[in-house]
Amino acid sequence: MPSQFRKYSIPSILAVGLAAFALSACGSSSDDSSSELAKFAPADSPVYVEGAVQPSGDVAANIDAISDKIAGVNIGDLIKTQIESDGDVDFDADVKPWLGESAGIFAQFDPSSLTDSVGGDSLSSLTADVSDDGTMNADDEQSFGLVVQTTDTDAAQAFIDKQSESEGGAKDGEYEGFSYKVAADDGSTVGIVDDNLVVGSTEDEFKAAVDASKGDNLADTDTFSDLSGHAADGALATVYTANDPYLDALKESGFDLGGLYSALGIDLEGSGTVISLVPEPNEIAVKGYSSASSDLESGDPSSVIETFPANSIFAAGSGDVGTNASKVIDALNKEGIPGVLKPGDVDKFINEASGQIDVKGIVESLDTVAFFVNGVSEPTIGGALVATSSDIEPIESSLKGISSLIALADDASVRPLGGGITGFQVRTDELPGRPVVIGVKDDRLVIAIGMRAARTALTGSGQTLADSEAYKAADESIPGEGLDMFADPANIARLVTNASAGDPDGKQVADMIRKFQYIAAGSGDGDQTFEFNLGLQE
Repeated sequence: MPSQFRKYSIPSILAVGLAAFALSACGSSSDDSSSELAKFAPADSPVYVEGAVQPSGDVAANIDAISDKIAGVNIGDLIKTQIESDGDVDFDADVKPWLGESAGIFAQFDPSSLTDSVGGDSLSSLTADVSDDGTMNADDEQSFGLVVQTTDTDAAQAFIDKQSESEGGAKDGEYEGFSYKVAADDGSTVGIVDDNLVVGSTEDEFKAAVDASKGDNLADTDTFSDLSGHAADGALATVYTANDPYLDALKESGFDLGGLYSALGIDLEGSGTVISLVPEPNEIAVKGYSSASSDLESGDPSSVIETFPANSIFAAGSGDVGTNASKVIDALNKEGIPGVLKPGDVDKFINEASGQIDVKGIVESLDTVAFFVNGVSEPTIGGALVATSSDIEPIESSLKGISSLIALADDASVRPLGGGITGFQVRTDELPGRPVVIGVKDDRLVIAIGMRAARTALTGSGQTLADSEAYKAADESIPGEGLDMFADPANIARLVTNASAGDPDGKQVADMIRKFQYIAAGSGDGDQTFEFNLGLQE
């Protein structure tokens, strides 16, 4: 259970509701979640999560398959055991008779607390309200409401009564015709509302859920209506977030980025994001959609990523970098950032640097920027950043200026590259035996650690990710244009094994990592969708 919820807990009730959002397959009901639960969330809720408490059909079968492959256990049975661990709850007798199909939870907090980082006391503001045991202190304003569907309200009420008595008693209350109980130790509140078990972290949150169900609620907002239509089919749980509460908080803090967003063609008002956790037979997928619009491009970097070494541990990139970066520079010059950057400051910096480096020419010429990390042990770790360019001349002509600047460092030794490659290598005491290489060949600029990584990145020769079965499977798992990110669990496991030789904990970690075939992320074809997948070994 998240640490910030502990101080509010009626343990067994929250275990039933919150733990069931994990991989629970204890029952056999429909795997369709009910958006009716969203009517219990206040309209201004920054975060709302809805999921299947008792999934069935393909969802339940996929959960069972995943949990068996990863842990060799049935997750539903594991959660059931956890719920019963304190000895006060018999799941089959106390919970199963009333537990419905779905549950929802809304979080309430002041989004302006997330803007404290704008000020100089950001670190203290992030840590001031955390106690020694890692939980949030009582004066923290985070709170939540939990709604669980029931199939038998009498059985659910009997469960509430039994647990309240076993946990030291509770104060009885009534609101809008609904009775409830307030825990004596922490003020958490629970009652039956319209055939649902409703838990509030405080009495006020319970009442807020009741008020929402009768009037102004999340389900009736345009943002939620749009996002809910993009929730993924077969989802176990879905998270909804709205942007307006955060935009309002930024404005109230004096950090209004509206002008910058407008200059970039970004429209966040009335928008949000929906993210769905979807279990597949051999994959755990996180599928998302954002309703925010933008003039920034979404290029496909996969044509560069697939040329990286086949033994890459991790690779990622972005396309249309020059187009997007130029738009950002123009917008920053026009609008600036309140309290951080004045209008025109970026151009001022670029002009100051242009004596030796053609900054604007380099930025405008960039197509794709991507990087990789490879190696199977600490001494062999290497990698490179690769930028492809529509016009390599500004980059090539700036290399001399860049090398001159680097040579000013006392501990840096700069030498030109041979073999017909334009560029240089830098050796420092911090990287003995592995120089930093900056070179240009054809349409590529490469900044690499180690000559081997540099040559591979410059030429794309030898065994590449395009030859890797793990990469091929990852690429097939992502709809749309192609991969933006790839990680190879097998190579990660080799690195962990070599780095922790003789350590049984390290071996356990490596063995767990080897259960996965790939880690991949990508976006759709301009439809504002994105996906993150963990593929399992078959």
